[in-house]
Amino acid sequence: MKKILLLGINGVYNYGCEAIVRGTENIIKEFIPDAVIDYASYRVEDDIERLHDCDVNIISRPLKRFTFKNFLRKILTYFGVELYFSRDSYALVKNYDAVFSIGGDIYTLSPDGSAPYSLMKLGDLCERKGIRYILWGCSVGPFDESKRALKAMKKHLAKISLIVAREERTIKYLRGIGIEKNVVFAPDPAFLVGCEIKRESQNAGKINRIGINLSPLSAIVTNRSVEESIKLQVSVIVSLLEKSDAEIYLVPHVICDFFENDDDFRYLEKIKDKLPSYYQERVTLMQKDIGFIETKKRLMTCDVVVAARMHCAINSSSAGISTILLSYSEKAKGMSEFIYGNTKYVIPVKEFSSISEKIEEISNSNYEIGLNIDIKLWKEAFSRLL
Repeated sequence: MKKILLLGINGVYNYGCEAIVRGTENIIKEFIPDAVIDYASYRVEDDIERLHDCDVNIISRPLKRFTFKNFLRKILTYFGVELYFSRDSYALVKNYDAVFSIGGDIYTLSPDGSAPYSLMKLGDLCERKGIRYILWGCSVGPFDESKRALKAMKKHLAKISLIVAREERTIKYLRGIGIEKNVVFAPDPAFLVGCEIKRESQNAGKINRIGINLSPLSAIVTNRSVEESIKLQVSVIVSLLEKSDAEIYLVPHVICDFFENDDDFRYLEKIKDKLPSYYQERVTLMQKDIGFIETKKRLMTCDVVVAARMHCAINSSSAGISTILLSYSEKAKGMSEFIYGNTKYVIPVKEFSSISEKIEEISNSNYEIGLNIDIKLWKEAFSRLL
């Protein structure tokens, strides 16, 4: 297995996706030193700039919206017939020994209840053509709310070469639906990026700075309008400022200039702008577009981090910072179990108003995050592939 294609993310403007690519490159090169790694990107120029120091070739992943297959699918949908095709052509994958699907949480139900049928079709095609298809660093399911999705997913997952699950909750779920033989555990590749950067032990009970990551998605999943969510979140941050003399560090982890509904920076900017003027000096919005590792260095100035983006939680916890995960799916619970061994420091996004008590609890806990991320943790996955 010498030539490998990475696909499944929308771009490394998402710092978590950047870390997945960087971590995956390091892991593959450890076990296959002479591997050629390509990453199929929707945003080639932007991703080349952000990944300029990676030994990864960035190629175009054409997105064809107006095709006969799409037209046929829409016509059939009108008559109540659901038919799905891969958005990617065989030409994209045909020259590879393996395709790594690196979109960690793609294999879950979307808010409208649909499954990743297009990518599943591509994976099925790869396996039929003798190209190994691997779900890499993934969370999977649950699909219980859609019988159609569950049936299709079970059939698909049983066929593919390997599922590398990043948390035990996914492994237990897959086992429960009869998928076990092709499943192994390995941490999210992002844990490997900058893992040598550690914060010194924290002083229990003393909080000088709180890092807070919120995203537009944190509004969408609560079924509130963006305006309503921002108003609530501002009131919670004001309450934190009133109760202590701590500073607040607002931390974007996705910088998306072309789509505001996925842009943490503009969302956090709105929150900061709505804070009372007399608190502005105690609230800092982290500068935009600095990437995963530079963000980690700034997170290290915080005593506690509250993260809606899971990879922001990975970024801070891997540096030894007490981290609270704001949850909108099972993946946050699974990740908390990996970090802490429990879900004690997970709060549903809808319950953000209770964050003050959880910050106080974690700061008084004397809890030391003892993550020991070693590249050998991926050895079993590659023993299945080589």
